[in-house]
Amino acid sequence: DRNQMGIGDSFTLSLRVSGDEDFDIEEPKIPHVTGLELLNSWQGGRQSSSSMSMINGKASFSKSVSQTYNYQFSPQKEGSFSIPVVDVKISGQNYKTNPIKIDVAEEYRNSARSKNKNGASRPNFPPGFGDDEEASPFSQEPDAEDLFSQLMKQRQRMFGQLPNQGRAFGGGAGQGQQIQNRKLNIDMNEAFFVWLDLDKTEVYEGEQITANWSIYTRGNLETLDRVKFPDLKGFWKEIIEEVPSLQFVPEMVNGVLYNKALLASHALFPIRAGQAVIDEFKVKGRIRNQTQFGWGQPHEFTKNSKRTTIKVLPLPTDGKTIHFSGAVGSYRITVKTDGNTFPAQQPFSLKVRFEGIGNAKLIDLPNIQWPEGLEVFDTKNESKFYKDGQSYKEFEILAIPRKEGEMNIPSLNFSYFDPTQKKYVTQSSEEIKLMITPGSAQSSNTTSTKAKTAETAVSEAVFKAQPILELPQSSFAFSELRLLFYAVLALLVLLATSAQFFWKLKNFEQEPGFRKLVETKIKWIDQQKDQRKVGAESVNLIYLLAAYLAGQKKANQEWSQLIKDIPLKSQGIYLDRLTKLFDYFQLLGFSPENVVTQLLKTHPVNEQITQLKKISEEISVQAKLEEQV
Repeated sequence: DRNQMGIGDSFTLSLRVSGDEDFDIEEPKIPHVTGLELLNSWQGGRQSSSSMSMINGKASFSKSVSQTYNYQFSPQKEGSFSIPVVDVKISGQNYKTNPIKIDVAEEYRNSARSKNKNGASRPNFPPGFGDDEEASPFSQEPDAEDLFSQLMKQRQRMFGQLPNQGRAFGGGAGQGQQIQNRKLNIDMNEAFFVWLDLDKTEVYEGEQITANWSIYTRGNLETLDRVKFPDLKGFWKEIIEEVPSLQFVPEMVNGVLYNKALLASHALFPIRAGQAVIDEFKVKGRIRNQTQFGWGQPHEFTKNSKRTTIKVLPLPTDGKTIHFSGAVGSYRITVKTDGNTFPAQQPFSLKVRFEGIGNAKLIDLPNIQWPEGLEVFDTKNESKFYKDGQSYKEFEILAIPRKEGEMNIPSLNFSYFDPTQKKYVTQSSEEIKLMITPGSAQSSNTTSTKAKTAETAVSEAVFKAQPILELPQSSFAFSELRLLFYAVLALLVLLATSAQFFWKLKNFEQEPGFRKLVETKIKWIDQQKDQRKVGAESVNLIYLLAAYLAGQKKANQEWSQLIKDIPLKSQGIYLDRLTKLFDYFQLLGFSPENVVTQLLKTHPVNEQITQLKKISEEISVQAKLEEQV
């Protein structure tokens, strides 16, 4: 019954369920909101009404059923609060309410609640504690009107024709809730329309725009198909919400009551300065409008939102430092380890996390000046964008200290552009001091032992000393027994040689094919002009190289799982370069066009192909040596 108040005030949250037939409902559970104290709750009685109308001599019956739940809260501190979505289970199906924002400040203390028809403030008290009148089509007004006039007013309310009518219908709106009247430049004769709401139309490169597409209708929308979703060229897109089913709420537009439902909500990040266009969201629907004689015939219409131009400002050059990561928004950086003391020769992980408001997915790991004696083996990352505009990106780095004593990981400098302050902001993480203790004899050899496992396994299998059969010196003469003995011996030697040959062929048959396949892929990449195809084929080649190092004939695993099977020694030699090339060519092959354009400006594709050829040649030489062995 109010959205603004001060500490000590109270407000009532009403949740109303309505339908055209009887329903079963589980009592809703209101989520706890820190800072809001629940004082009381009560349930209104179930209301049911039926009506009959005659259309062309035929009787038509309709029914309306509603149930209301009320919750009284009191704020305990100032600030902005959000009452989140409430899950309601009705007749075995799940429904959701809309979130509600509450502002608490001293200036709002004792602010007006929703007003009744006489203009007086009327809080929504629980039964027996105050005025709890319900809207009635025949309620007596000060100047008693005749029954016909009251019926006509009720009919006008149903059709949203009273200019000051503020009571909601349908959509679960609370009793007596005031509905804001929006002024939109639309044709009021349209059966329905699609509207795009933007929180801003002038932004900096990379700054977030929240775009909400909604449908408005006064009639009964029977079917709805999404014909075309906006292409959104020139934007990096993150989905905030894509609606599986329409949830209508009442909203007044130009003095007329509509039903409104959200179609989609996206966070958009313009990629380059200039002008960017949000194109049309097109839908097709079949709608049946209300007439003075009841519901009319259904008609199909195709409607679309208007194209909207966004002015994108370039990021300023003043104040930009070498630590600028390309991030736009408001962020913080944290660096942590699992502890501060680690044994030498044993791996530990270092986590670098960026989080805040904006698109953290675009942040790259800054250059880190690793201390002497610390060897870095692997880096992986994960990122996520949340519906409230928050996001994070976290890098996990695997490192092994090679010497004992004190070791300091220096602070990381991270710079971003804050569009609210219109300036660059630099943050620094705290320096991390580590103590590297002596490792045990067993632990100090663990890494080298694992690194040599594959190498020694092959060499031992091939060069293992074979037992030599020495014949006893004897003076017995050439005989049939002696001839048979030599024949059996020759047969055994032949079988052993054949077995060893076929064993080697089985274990190394992939290497000649592997080297030939690498050469073929590189030749194809050199001849290809389409950069998208170069990116995709280069990713395939990197998978092939990683599969060989992992001892697999085919790369049938995800990248993160595949690289875990690569021996530790090979990881130290190849993995860092392979991972960087994998990330680059994956962006080149599958990212939006504007991201690719920016990528090519900073990292030319020819240089990356040269690096890919170099590491492919190194692994092919290793394969050839192993084949000869």
